[in-house]
Amino acid sequence: MATMHEVARLANASIATVSAVLNRSSYVSPELMKRVEEAAEQLDYRVNLLARSLKQGSTQIVGMLIPEIAMLDPFFGEVVQGSEITLRAKNYSLLLGQTHNRVEEQSRHIAAFRARSIDGLLLFQAAGRDEELEKLIAVGKAIVFVGRLPDGVEGDVVATDIEAGTYMGVEHLLAKGHRRVGLITQKDSLSVRDFRLKGWSSAHTDTGRSAQPMLHAEGELSVSGGRHAILQLLDRKPLPDALFVDDLVLCIGVVQALQERGLTDRIEVLSSDDADWLDVFHIPISTIVQPSHEVGVTAADLLLKRLRSPNRRREKILLKPTLKIREKGK
Repeated sequence: MATMHEVARLANASIATVSAVLNRSSYVSPELMKRVEEAAEQLDYRVNLLARSLKQGSTQIVGMLIPEIAMLDPFFGEVVQGSEITLRAKNYSLLLGQTHNRVEEQSRHIAAFRARSIDGLLLFQAAGRDEELEKLIAVGKAIVFVGRLPDGVEGDVVATDIEAGTYMGVEHLLAKGHRRVGLITQKDSLSVRDFRLKGWSSAHTDTGRSAQPMLHAEGELSVSGGRHAILQLLDRKPLPDALFVDDLVLCIGVVQALQERGLTDRIEVLSSDDADWLDVFHIPISTIVQPSHEVGVTAADLLLKRLRSPNRRREKILLKPTLKIREKGK
């Protein structure tokens, strides 16, 4: 395997110059940079990342944990994309794992991340105590909690204003004349569930109505979870005439069950999150659009700030969602 000395000899440059070019650590003239890069490519030289991380005290690797990579709902994928692009621009790599909202999976991934000496963590936190997470926090590792307010710990947070988005959606349904607006939330989603309930309740109160607890159900983050939740509501009487659904994964299960019961024309569905395929869906579904890419970018930016300034004041950033209305024939 080629050495840095061989690259320097072929490029007719000093070891310091080769190091500066390959590690992007200081300015080098374009002509000299080109010679070094061409020499490194010709010799198939690769930077020893392990040695560099030991010397610099940084692996340039960030871990990220999301509940699920679900193609039906692009939200998590767009958050990841925003974070990855932002980190890549600063020469960081991203390690990604999914927890399925289970704390034992979260703990397993964090243990693996710790073994790889990640520089920081972007985390959609799962419910329950996690000793591995506590160990990261104890050593002062940079962590940004994404999408959910942290449970039992303090830290930087980047999320969408869930309460405001839920209020907006429910207010829209009530303004259309719906009297019994139900709510389907995602199980084990920590603060998201709580803020959904607050927004649902407040929208009713501010329009002189009362949210009815019997019109709330929840399901696990899956199509079958949405189906299970709506079937609970359909077994209760009287039926809701509109529904606010926590996300598109649950929403698919909800619509499937409504179709089977012949109720898609009777019960309107509004969902959080948005996707292009909804524009050609067989029934119109209005949505609360979360700025998912911006969430990812902002979370990565905040993590980079924390890495540069470990003692800076903690931040909580809530981004604003918007309402996208879809109607029949429009």
